[in-house]
Amino acid sequence: MSNSSIDEIQELIQKVSGELGDMSQAASHHIDELHMAVNNVASHVLAMEAILSLVVQKIDIEEAEVLQWIRDKTAAFAEDSSEGSAAEGIAQSLLGKES
Repeated sequence: MSNSSIDEIQELIQKVSGELGDMSQAASHHIDELHMAVNNVASHVLAMEAILSLVVQKIDIEEAEVLQWIRDKTAAFAEDSSEGSAAEGIAQSLLGKES
């Protein structure tokens, strides 16, 4: 193998290595953005839960109606309707009626 062939191979290896580094940095940046977005959504949900918890303390809300509303809205996606969903558990928690 000639020196020029070895030089070309080394150049290609360096190019591939650089491109892999760029891809790694881009993936890391996207993960950071996704992490920030998830934290943003979680903060909004927590704020809404806080407000709803206080509203529930001031007005009477029927737990059965809330759970039925959740079941109606999620029926198409439910795998096992005999099992309570996470949403139902969260609603009961917000109503102060954990099972």
